[in-house]
Amino acid sequence: MLLSIFLDIILPLIVLAVIIIIAILLNKSIQKNMNKSIKETIEITGTPQVILKENYCSEKEMVFLNALHKALPRDCISFPNVGVSKLIEPKGNLNDYKLVLDKYVDICVFLRKNMRPILVIDLYEESPVSQQLKKFDNNVLAVLKEVKIPVLHKKIQSEYIIEELKIEILQAMNSTTVAYLKDKIIDETKRNN
Repeated sequence: MLLSIFLDIILPLIVLAVIIIIAILLNKSIQKNMNKSIKETIEITGTPQVILKENYCSEKEMVFLNALHKALPRDCISFPNVGVSKLIEPKGNLNDYKLVLDKYVDICVFLRKNMRPILVIDLYEESPVSQQLKKFDNNVLAVLKEVKIPVLHKKIQSEYIIEELKIEILQAMNSTTVAYLKDKIIDETKRNN
């Protein structure tokens, strides 16, 4: 009878207690790792083993950037290779923020007046190899969607028609931004007349 009580009641309670203790220990370990400083760095000893990167952007990206600067309204400015951590801030815990902390977007368009990000442009090439090497990160897409920054996926081309690029950009932007830019253009036109 004691063996039956032990097997039916006490053993399951012991197993449950062990599982709870393991879960608590794992939770504390995970929390400890997540709460470490984001900017923990190791000091370089000796001469840094680096070389100068000869080009910040590829030639194809530069062709697109030149076309983009011509296509953007005057109230906008764009920069290549912008860190996602410069576009968002953590809210609550740091878990989601840490997932995109070291990620970059190809191009980000900002409003000049307050440097508010209004559009991200993801450049891609047609070749299957290039597409596999550089897939747009779903975590980045999720955080940009959360903060309402639209993403325009743009195929790299050898030439761009500026008017078509203008239309693509305006269609990709959210309606509030387009309305703001429209009002700015109308005001500017009235002042010039």
